[in-house]
Amino acid sequence: MNTGTLALLIPIFAIVGGYVVAIMKIRGKQSMANNSQAAENQALRAELETLRRRIEVLEQLVTDDGFQLKRELDRVS
Repeated sequence: MNTGTLALLIPIFAIVGGYVVAIMKIRGKQSMANNSQAAENQALRAELETLRRRIEVLEQLVTDDGFQLKRELDRVS
């Protein structure tokens, strides 16, 4: 290989290498962001399930005959 070709290849490899390193850093950041989003999604799903259970309990209380009777008595009184 002559010096002219070598002088051309070295900067090309340096530029391509720089892009490869930059892409690897970006992918690493995306991976970390995806992991944190997955953890946040899991926490939100757990909270949503808890709230759903609470709503079910409230619905049972409101539709209970004893509660309905108490509301009617309070309204009449």
